Amino acid sequence: MGKPVEMIVYRGDRAACWYYRLHAPLGHVAKNHQEEYKITVSGMIDKRQLGKYPLVLLQRQYMPEVLGPMIDAKKLGAKLIYEIDDDLFHIPKWNSAHPILGKKSVKDGVKRFLGLVDALFVTNEHLADVYRPYCRKVYVLPNSIDYEFFYPSPKNYEKPIVCWQGSMTHEKDLKIMGDGIYKLGKEEAIQLKMWCGFQQGTQDPIFNVPGAHTIQLVPFEAFYPMFSQLDAMVGLAPITTIPFNRSKSNLKFLEYTAQGAVTVASNFGPYKETIEDEETGLLISDNRDWYDAVMWLVNNPDERAKILNNARSYVKENYDISKNYVMWKTALDEVMEGKS
Repeated sequence: MGKPVEMIVYRGDRAACWYYRLHAPLGHVAKNHQEEYKITVSGMIDKRQLGKYPLVLLQRQYMPEVLGPMIDAKKLGAKLIYEIDDDLFHIPKWNSAHPILGKKSVKDGVKRFLGLVDALFVTNEHLADVYRPYCRKVYVLPNSIDYEFFYPSPKNYEKPIVCWQGSMTHEKDLKIMGDGIYKLGKEEAIQLKMWCGFQQGTQDPIFNVPGAHTIQLVPFEAFYPMFSQLDAMVGLAPITTIPFNRSKSNLKFLEYTAQGAVTVASNFGPYKETIEDEETGLLISDNRDWYDAVMWLVNNPDERAKILNNARSYVKENYDISKNYVMWKTALDEVMEGKS
């Protein structure tokens, strides 16, 4: 057997995107196939590395000063993989990334780069359809859960806990719940927790829900311990019906389920395609129904337990990274073999 393929991965961040898209799956590849792949991770592009690695993976980058060296690496004989989990061509104007990613020059640069790479890794078929006109080989590799990183919830709550978690980029998603989020905040029978990182009274009123307990965001290294401490019984996943969100993944459903919460989600995009209504979660088609759906789960513990058990079985069977990492391994093999 020959020497393992030396691969360098340029990560886009140190947060959830890096963890789910590269660290978790490639960590399993590195651990289980040491004789085939030796993987190095870097947070910056060092031109001295060009030509040293026959396999290069670049994550979530779009600036010319980053894409340029990757083209140089390909000219030196490296196989080049691009990994991205968002639709860069349909960024909504209210998204904080739009001032840069909305520029035609940036989009055109990404399109040219896609035409040069040996493969593109994405999260779902909708995102693959966005990029297929520009890239000859697209692999759909879904986000998956590494159960070893989840902590058991302490279950020390006095009231049932309902949780919403998200950053400021999800402001429009949260707003579609309308009065429902405020009714949940005032509901005496539950405790609503808003894990959004905004202090009371300092940001947009949509995040300052009267009666809710607001929790600061934490560095991703502390995400799973904090997630378990929420003690959530129900997890909220509203999402706006725009093209950009059609290419989003079902990650909130996976995380809520693995942590023991039933997901109540918009009947759109990744949730519509993943959740079976009243079997593995609840889907909301009319945004006036959020409050009623949540309270139905709270007041029907047997139904809630059934839905959670169904969801856990489904997620474990279909989204366990200890099994799904093989898809990444197969994709790497095919790229190195030059298969199309």
